[in-house]
Amino acid sequence: MKQAILTILFGATLCSASAAGPTDSKAPTEGATGFELRVPAPGPDSIADAILQEAIDKVASAGGGVVLLGAGDFMLSRHDDDETVVIKSNVTLRGQGYATHIYLDPKTPPNDLRYFPMRIGSAKVPAHNVVIEHLRYTGNDNAIGGGSIMGFNARLDEPESLLLSCDNITVRNCWIYDAKQAAGCTKAATAMYLVKHVISPEEAKIAAGETENIRTGYFDANRMDSQFKNWQVYNNYIETCGNKGIELAECNGGLIADNHIVNVVDGPQVIFGSRNVQIRDNIVYFTKSGINITEGSHHIRVSGNHVEPMPEVAEKALVPCLIFRTEPLALHSKISDVVVTGNTFRKHNCTMRFVTRPEALSCVYEGIVLTGNVFDGDVQFFDERNPARTTIRDIHFSDNVCEGMLLSDPQEAMASSHIVVRGNMLRRPGTMILNASNWIWTGNTHVNGSLEIAAGAKGNIVRDNVTSAPITDKGAENVLSGNVVLKKADAP
Repeated sequence: MKQAILTILFGATLCSASAAGPTDSKAPTEGATGFELRVPAPGPDSIADAILQEAIDKVASAGGGVVLLGAGDFMLSRHDDDETVVIKSNVTLRGQGYATHIYLDPKTPPNDLRYFPMRIGSAKVPAHNVVIEHLRYTGNDNAIGGGSIMGFNARLDEPESLLLSCDNITVRNCWIYDAKQAAGCTKAATAMYLVKHVISPEEAKIAAGETENIRTGYFDANRMDSQFKNWQVYNNYIETCGNKGIELAECNGGLIADNHIVNVVDGPQVIFGSRNVQIRDNIVYFTKSGINITEGSHHIRVSGNHVEPMPEVAEKALVPCLIFRTEPLALHSKISDVVVTGNTFRKHNCTMRFVTRPEALSCVYEGIVLTGNVFDGDVQFFDERNPARTTIRDIHFSDNVCEGMLLSDPQEAMASSHIVVRGNMLRRPGTMILNASNWIWTGNTHVNGSLEIAAGAKGNIVRDNVTSAPITDKGAENVLSGNVVLKKADAP
């Protein structure tokens, strides 16, 4: 008897269905086929909304299992709400590789509202233990000329869901095209986002006007406890995204790895207090920014990535491969404990920068280690947008190969302290200017140039560097020792 029950629950086959629904001659039928629900593709002339949702619901209600999609077309329509198909807990959605194609109907009328054709959980009800694998998805965001069409995303919007999370989510071995974001998790970016507890929209609006209530935001203990957990997005091909290719927001424990990300506005991002996330071994080609470490994120590791602008991006455009930044929110923020190692940041005049938005009350960037990277352009150790509200400290920049300049600000313009620049190969011809104070600049090799300590810079320790011309000190109270000037015969 028990075996018969399991066969009914998990051995069903969902046959091809048209928009006519369950009463159609092609409606779902059951048969003993193993621990999955098999769903043949309806084809390009049918809407697949109902058949997909029915299969997911059936597997979820049985306690979980695999929805196995056949090769062919699964075309989705746009519903009146903000989702077409909701993926529920304990469901694995598996295709037949590139041959299984889920896509939003390219004839969908434009709409400016954010839309989730394949949503992980709903706005109110989270989903856990979800796997999406071996399929192709096309959002047609650009193709339909409007909207903000997402890929595979979990977004908890409603007041009752702000202290909930979607945990143990995996998106792997997929091809994802033309979506605003390919995959990710987030909560509402509204006034409700800034409050400490789950409250009504009316209360949230009031709280947003009270500066003291919004200064800590997502750092509240309740919000930290309810962060998304264990998100893994890896081995995907992602092309043409109009926002962040992959975004993990309010996420504790995540992996973004081995993805090939092409022609995205912005590459992978961690944001809103995310922590314990690895971004590793991705190839990223972008048009605005590469890897984003933003707004409250901490304990992040960025390793082994290759990041560069798309070929059509102008050489002088300020589009960094690596950016540390805030959101346009009235918060005191901190981005901390980030390790960036073994990456290649290529082909541009600005490869790394810090940006504190004008709306931010302040931001501290601290505990950042950058080691063993290749920087093909300038590295900005300053914030040109909002320097008076920016502090960088406890930064370790070592053993990197730099083709550009290392740029700094005077202490009166932007606070910086405990910055160590050590053991780097600095290949840019000419003289670098150290404008900051109280830095340690040691053991670097200036292959084709030298260093000048600017007037007003003081308290720097500059020692054991190798340069092609003498180091000059126009500042005060700086310590210079053990520096060596290469003789022409010694130069490489």
